[in-house]
Amino acid sequence: MTTQSTLSKAELSEIPQIALQRSHLSEGVSLAELLVLAGLAVNRDAARTLIARGETSIDDRLVDNAMERVRLSEGAIRLSAGAGQVLLRAV
Repeated sequence: MTTQSTLSKAELSEIPQIALQRSHLSEGVSLAELLVLAGLAVNRDAARTLIARGETSIDDRLVDNAMERVRLSEGAIRLSAGAGQVLLRAV
């Protein structure tokens, strides 16, 4: 999965970037866990609440399943939850 966003490169450069271990992401992480790892939720319960409210998206695609496995082996994804967003990269 790569970033397929309507944002310009300049706008993308303003989004905080988080680097996560490629090995961890290539196996897949639940969306709720990923929100916590990315700092967009303080814990999994808060993450599940954001997801249930329809406030979570990956690359502009609304995601409403807290157990959805997110995989990333290369490139980046833009993760948004509530008012926050980050660009996740695998390293």
